[in-house]
Amino acid sequence: MKKTLVLSLFALAAICGGCGKDSIGTKPMLTFLSYSSSPVISSFGMDVRFQVKDGDGDIENTFNFAPIYDTKPLDTAFESRDMPGVEAHKGTNLTAEVILHLIGTDFPQTGDTPIPKDSLHYLVFITDNAGNISDTLVTPKIEVLYE
Repeated sequence: MKKTLVLSLFALAAICGGCGKDSIGTKPMLTFLSYSSSPVISSFGMDVRFQVKDGDGDIENTFNFAPIYDTKPLDTAFESRDMPGVEAHKGTNLTAEVILHLIGTDFPQTGDTPIPKDSLHYLVFITDNAGNISDTLVTPKIEVLYE
């Protein structure tokens, strides 16, 4: 009975030992926070908020994103944009909120027949100075209204 109790306590301690401090490794982490408006009016643009975490603080000042529209779902060309206000904090744990600022020209309409609305979501990732790449984040869909 004592042996079972000791083994149970040991197993519980091992399980709870992993429940302690949330450790951020060297791989950067990216989390979607919000859109500034929903739906978005294409001529006004919008801001997309993300949280960035990096355990060794060596992220670059850019992140990569690809807008995926419902009307052209196979187009996955990535663009790079600056992350304003985020500088390399080499050797320190970094948590920051970054904003992707999109303007009217970021919502192009191509083709002979313009459409009044569409939906889109984004694929987003970041790379740090050591070459570590975050997981690719998929944001929720948002409606785009064209004027």
